This record gives sequence, structure tokens and C-alpha cells, in this order.
Amino acid sequence: MTEKEIKDAIASERRTYYRNWRKNNPDKVKRHNENYWRKKVLQNAEANNQDQQ
Repeated sequence: MTEKEIKDAIASERRTYYRNWRKNNPDKVKRHNENYWRKKVLQNAEANNQDQQ
């Protein structure tokens, strides 16, 4: 196998693993997404607050 083929195989395996993990842990995925967007909203609000001052 060439280096590119190895990297592609690794990426494919990683995608498959995480796809299965997300399928088996929807509660953790939902919690992570909520935390991510909550943090983004707070960062945007803080940035807007600093712009106004």
C-alpha cells in the first residue's frame, strides 16, 4: 500500500468508528451539541457586549 492508500484507509476506519459511536450514544452526541452551541452563543454575546462598550 502506498502512503496515500494507508492514510485513506485510516480515515475510513476512523469515520466508521465515530459513525457507529454516534449511533450508539445519541444522548452524549445531543449533550455535546447543546454544550457546543451554548458556548458559541455565549461567546457571541460576550463579543457583542465588548463591541458596545
